[in-house]
Amino acid sequence: MSIVRRDGRERCIYASVAFCQEAGLATLASTKTTMKTLTKQPVFLLLLALLQLSTTPVEAAFGVVAKNNVNDLRRLVLGTVALPKLDNPHDLLSHAVDTGFTTFDLARTYGHGESERIFGEWMEESGVNRNDLTLITKGGMGEDKYGDPNRPMATLESIRAELAESLSALKTDYVDMYMLHRDDLRMPVSIFTEWMNQLIQEDKVRSWGVSNWSLERIQQAHAYAAANGLVPPTANSPQLSLAVPDGEIWPTTQSMSSAGHEPNEAIQWHGENGVQIMGWESLAKGFMAVPDLWSDVSQIDVRKMHERLCNGKIEIGSGEWRMARIQRAYCTPDNFERRKIAKEIAEKSNLSLAQIALLFSLSRGEHVSCLVGAEMNKHLDEMAALKNVELDEEALHALGCVGVRRQATDMLQDVMVYQFAPPLVNATFALTA
Repeated sequence: MSIVRRDGRERCIYASVAFCQEAGLATLASTKTTMKTLTKQPVFLLLLALLQLSTTPVEAAFGVVAKNNVNDLRRLVLGTVALPKLDNPHDLLSHAVDTGFTTFDLARTYGHGESERIFGEWMEESGVNRNDLTLITKGGMGEDKYGDPNRPMATLESIRAELAESLSALKTDYVDMYMLHRDDLRMPVSIFTEWMNQLIQEDKVRSWGVSNWSLERIQQAHAYAAANGLVPPTANSPQLSLAVPDGEIWPTTQSMSSAGHEPNEAIQWHGENGVQIMGWESLAKGFMAVPDLWSDVSQIDVRKMHERLCNGKIEIGSGEWRMARIQRAYCTPDNFERRKIAKEIAEKSNLSLAQIALLFSLSRGEHVSCLVGAEMNKHLDEMAALKNVELDEEALHALGCVGVRRQATDMLQDVMVYQFAPPLVNATFALTA
């Protein structure tokens, strides 16, 4: 790695002490350091290493490792939002059980209750043993379908009524987990915790969780339950995918997707406190399943979508509104690069792009599950094959380092200020590997 300045004059650099402290590294003895001295400092070496890592060609050895039962199929939660659109949803559900799927995700808002009705009819007609299944359903949003923060506030009675409708449609006396589909920041977490424990006492719910809650709010609920002898939330369902969304995907939703090989703080906290993560949009609405999907969407297109959304020029709930939010969130340069690398790994490993994307999310921790959708039996077979494979370290690092170069470059710009030269745009300052 060489650093060159055209006029040959010594370059002085100011280093950010705050950055060093945040990075957990030794702070520089002086904020004014010559290049010769600074290049020996841990913070500088770390940033240059990040830049080098992010531009290192992916090694031919990367791929997947075969390992029996490395991924319990209970960590692949079959979503049901598409059931009303299928020609034969009962056949799909039966094949899912025959393949080894046991956990199913439902919600009162899916098809206005149609998904729950179809699932309940299938359970009754198929003769499947209810005790062999784990049923998760969600409620608490009332008539709101899109996460309106100003929707009518829920009450214990309204949630109890929604749950009763769900149980009736599912033809069962209880659900294994009941999740609050959205948070409501107008209400303290103590109220929700009390309500969910009341439903548990009524034997209608075996456990409870939340969907799209921030880390701070679920921590508060967990602490309140512990302090008052109540059952805490044992699951949280945020967006989690190899594709890191740029901003909020849907109104009042949360994401735990992030760049980097290691799980972020939120994912780590959930694992340390026994809270399962059930990531939705694991395949980013097809972005991480179809290699060329939306490849023609430019950043100019994305900016135009963002402007139209912000200006209220697209009708909420329309097909255009949905597509604009999806593409604005997922069609980013970093995500296109992640998909490119995942595709390479898939080709080398004789797997699909979707399988690689799911394996990346599952690698975040044994407490992490993926909500997956399927419209054909072969999709179920494809996902079930993940039971016996995992990504190797090289593949994880290759996928995790995407975005690190940009972040490291931003940090370097914060760390370095040139005393004897014009701004960076006019200076010749070359970094070459």
